[in-house]
Amino acid sequence: MKSLMSTLSPTARAWGKTIAILGGTLGIYLSVALLGTWLTRDAVAGAALAAIAVAILAIVYRWKSTGTPLASAPAPRARTKTFWFTAVTGLILCWMLGQTAATWVYDTVGSPAFDSMSAVKQNTTAWLLVLTMLFIAPIGEESLMRGIAYPALRKHWPPLAAAFVTAAVFALLHGNIVQIVVAFPLGILLAFVYEASQRLWPVIFMHVLFNMAASFVPTKTIENVAELPMVVCLVVAFTLVLFALTPGRYAVESHGKNDPPQGGGSNDSAANDSEANDSTANDSTAKSVTLPG
Repeated sequence: MKSLMSTLSPTARAWGKTIAILGGTLGIYLSVALLGTWLTRDAVAGAALAAIAVAILAIVYRWKSTGTPLASAPAPRARTKTFWFTAVTGLILCWMLGQTAATWVYDTVGSPAFDSMSAVKQNTTAWLLVLTMLFIAPIGEESLMRGIAYPALRKHWPPLAAAFVTAAVFALLHGNIVQIVVAFPLGILLAFVYEASQRLWPVIFMHVLFNMAASFVPTKTIENVAELPMVVCLVVAFTLVLFALTPGRYAVESHGKNDPPQGGGSNDSAANDSEANDSTANDSTAKSVTLPG
């Protein structure tokens, strides 16, 4: 096996390691969930045990990959009020989009898998269901997706690709079309926030708030507006918020506010202006050209 690995290129070896990490983590997550369900005869309890297991794995993964369980320094944009105001706005729109789209999809095509999952929840002890849905599940899911999968893929891919893939896997793990519609936009939003903050606690907290809203806001509130035109409008609004959260936009803003003008400082600018004046004086046929600052 070692001789085979030595014949591979560094890129292939790096991808092999990433695939092994992702496959192993996902395998452990699913195995613990199934084993826990079998032992407790309760799917919610199995999901809670899997979430705890993968949270521990996320701490170990960060420790092994960075040498410390602590987070890296956040990006400058994650230290601004504008970024977090935009992130909270995105969370509100994401919740509205997910709930409205999911309700419209359920009313349009139905979902036997979602119905089965709802029946399982009704047979679960109330305190365990609330504890798992509102706290344990967000911790486990964010540890798996943003704590392990996203950083592993970011070693190979740009933020948007890593966000899209982890959001898709995150959504598919929910196992039914209704929750897939809800989870996919949430996964992209949380990946963008994690990319900037490099910390799990903000995305876990946002996930908890999302689940709380989904649990306590009356369904009638959503059913009254769950129409296709509303879904389209929310998709557009949410997409604009995602654009506002992208690293490139903040880099441009930072450049415009803090960086010196291209071509040097004020002395260079004065020298350039002097040269331009001399050139104009010596050549009456020269055309006037305005250069960027």
